[in-house]
Formats: sequence, C-alpha cells, structure tokens
Amino acid sequence: MIETLKSVLVNFLNKFVPKNQNQILFDSLPDFSDNAKAFYEYIQNNNPESNLNPVWVISDHQLLETLSANGIPAYDKHSFSGFYQFFRSKYIFTTNNTFLEFKSSRQVLVNLWHGMPLKTMGYAEDSKNPHIPHRSHDDNYILISTSNLMKNVLSSCFYIDARKVHVTGQPRNDRIFSKKKGIENLTRLIEQENLLDKEVKDYQKIVLFTPTWRNWDGKVDGTLKPDLMNLDDYHDQKFKEYTRENKILFIVKLHPFEEAHYSQIIADKEDMVLITSKMLQDNLMDLYDIIGGVDILVTDYSSIYFDFLLLDRPIIFIPTDLAEYEKSRGFLFDPYDFWAPGPKVLKFPEFLRELTQCLEDENYYQNERKIVNDIVNKYHDSNSSERLYNLVFHQFK
Repeated sequence: MIETLKSVLVNFLNKFVPKNQNQILFDSLPDFSDNAKAFYEYIQNNNPESNLNPVWVISDHQLLETLSANGIPAYDKHSFSGFYQFFRSKYIFTTNNTFLEFKSSRQVLVNLWHGMPLKTMGYAEDSKNPHIPHRSHDDNYILISTSNLMKNVLSSCFYIDARKVHVTGQPRNDRIFSKKKGIENLTRLIEQENLLDKEVKDYQKIVLFTPTWRNWDGKVDGTLKPDLMNLDDYHDQKFKEYTRENKILFIVKLHPFEEAHYSQIIADKEDMVLITSKMLQDNLMDLYDIIGGVDILVTDYSSIYFDFLLLDRPIIFIPTDLAEYEKSRGFLFDPYDFWAPGPKVLKFPEFLRELTQCLEDENYYQNERKIVNDIVNKYHDSNSSERLYNLVFHQFK
C-alpha cells in the first residue's frame, strides 16, 4: 500500500511540474553504462545544439562522487533531487525502461534496452509474470532495435505497437569499431587495476569469454562447473600452457552475481583475468569500451555475440547445457545451430582445436556469420547514436 501511495504521489506531481524542454535524464543498470552511457558521450562530443542539458541519476553513492569529480552532472536516483530531475526532464533515456510507469504524456521516454534478445523475455517468456516490463500507453515512447526482425521480436516481448520500435542500431556498438581504442582502454584498465604481471602488448591475441547468467532452482551459479567453461575433460595445466605458448590473453566477464563465486578460480591463472563490473565502473568504462580490442569471442547463449558479429571476427560457442537451458529459459530463435554462427564445442580438446583454427583463420565460419549478421544488424557502421539523435530530437522536438 505504501508503494502504491508513493507511485500515485509521483505520478500526480509529475503532471504539474513544468518540463525543461532541453533537459535529458539518463539512467542505466549498471549505473553509467551501456547504451545510455554511449549516447550521453555522443551528445557531449557531437551536440550540435549546445543548449541541451544532460543529467544522470545514479544508485551507487561512490560512483556518484566519481562522476561529480569528473564534471558529470549526477544525482542520487532515490533522493528528492533525483526525482526532481526526473520531473523536470523532457527526455528520458534508460536501458531498463525505468520511470515508464511514472512518465507524463509531456515527456519522451527512450527505451535503449541493454541488447537484442536471444533468450525469451517479457511477455514472450511469461505474460502472467508480475516482473514483465511496463507497457507504454502514449505516443511519446521510443524503443530501439537493430533490424526489422528485432523490431518485431521486441514488439512482442514488450507487448507494444511495432510502430513504436525504431531501427537505429545500438549506441554502445559505435565504440567497438576501433581496435586501437579498444586495446588502449583494456590496457589502461588492466594497469589501473594491476591485473597482470605482463603488458597487454606482449600478447598476440585477446580472447573474451562472456557466459550468460544461469539462475535455476535458486542457484546463482546455475550448473557451471569449477572449470568455469563447463567443458568435459577440462585440464587446467594444459590450458595454462596453451595460452602461454600462443600468447593469448584470456579475459573473463561474468554477470555481477557470479563474479564473487569465480574470482578465486581465476585468480591463479597466469594469462587469464576477470574484469568485474566494479572495475569498469570505477574507471568510467563498460565492456563496450574494450570489445573493439578483442580478437575472438567465446560464449554460450549471451546475446553479446549479436554485437560482436559487426566486427566479423571468430566466435566459439559452448552450449554444454543447451537442452536444459532451452527447457528452463527458452530461446526466441530456433534452431540454435543456425543462429549461433561458429563452432560449437562440448569437450575441452574440441575447444582447443577450434580455438587454434580461429587463431589461424579469422575467416573461419565467415559465411555463417555474415548471414546472421545481415539478419540481426541492419546497419554495419558506427552511426547508431547519430540515427537515434536525429530520430528523437527531430521527430519528438
């Protein structure tokens, strides 16, 4: 009842507080990350109308201080000042549909979301789930996508009119096209966090491992085995020798809920580093600041590979629990074998063989990658932020 009363009060106040026609509110989860961070930086660097006033609402108090120290206007998301910034903003850019239930018809909410879906979500997963995304009830709502296919998929997942979904591409992907910048950011992060005894430049290849989060039967770590990659016949010493001999830097980025569970397993690996969300946040980065420097992606069901396809670089898939995952969560696209354009491995020797093939031939599975990339990504450039800017500030001005 208290929460209901709060919601009614916020909605009531928002109807009457005057809107600053030039103010833009940014919100993301995690704080200061993903598409919201990328589009904020685009506005700061390319804003043709200097009267725009972008501000952030942040949950993490330490990050709030860091942003303020760097001259980035930010407010406590749960404070009166944070809500006042929301009341005053004509435009709201969020990665998680935040504030949708409170927005007035005089505000434009842009749902940037946090990636194109591979797995079922929202209404497509369970229309009776109380945690499904809120629906939009007015025309001042924009949801972005990367292709016409994704436009229709997101329309179903959010249960909204497909005409509210616009194909612009994702702002975060604008940053991945510079390999030099990606390596520079990775180097700076590793040096700042003191993660390696070597220098990044000493490695010939960089491999990124990003498994999806499993949360079945209340187990945060799902079914992942201690070897992290969940591969049969895994041999730790052989993998250490392999990365050393091939001069591979193996980067691991997990879901924040799993980082603590696996941090000790990774700690003693010579050429393997775990990059946590906090490390990135403390350095005002996110994963997309370093992806451009990655040569090979290894994943299972994380839709990050839809973004990595834009780089036309090898991807290795480890679907060791595919049947269980299909049953427990489910996929929006079928068959998995087609939509995952790269070698699929279930055992450790297979993984090493396929990794070697990818190291030696960057065109391995290139045709399959191109087919899927053309379907899920209409644009193969770094202009997504520009398209989004033109859409929002021309159409909804």
